[in-house]
Amino acid sequence: MTPHRRRARARRPLPDPVRVDELVAYLRADRAWRDEVARRLVARLDQRLVRSAKACGCRPLAHVAEELDSQACVDLGPGAPYQLAKAVYGQVRLRGAARLRHTARSLRVLGVYLCGNDLAQCPCTAALARDPRQDKVDRVVSGALDGAGF
Repeated sequence: MTPHRRRARARRPLPDPVRVDELVAYLRADRAWRDEVARRLVARLDQRLVRSAKACGCRPLAHVAEELDSQACVDLGPGAPYQLAKAVYGQVRLRGAARLRHTARSLRVLGVYLCGNDLAQCPCTAALARDPRQDKVDRVVSGALDGAGF
């Protein structure tokens, strides 16, 4: 009996992820991304939720995004970051695990938007920079919004 071998497809190498300091420098220099996020994402959400999430800071949003990114299903609680995650989840047009992944990326973009000037310490900025699907600094924010269908 001859053993059968599976043919492995040659995988494209993933691009090098964006460095955090490059992303922070770009986000500080170019303010057009804020207008894009406000027009494409924030305008679709309940403004009371956005204000309450801004009062909490971006760390709870980063925590919820990490939960969404690492699990197949998440039981979202009653807090403002969870309610905002539900609202963003309702706007994403994908299905299954891709919907959770893109909801997490959109929450991270929202966290960077709400963070203000302290982007170097923002966990959402670091998570967006680590994303292996992004290789260009100027496409990190718009690529996350495009992928989610915003």
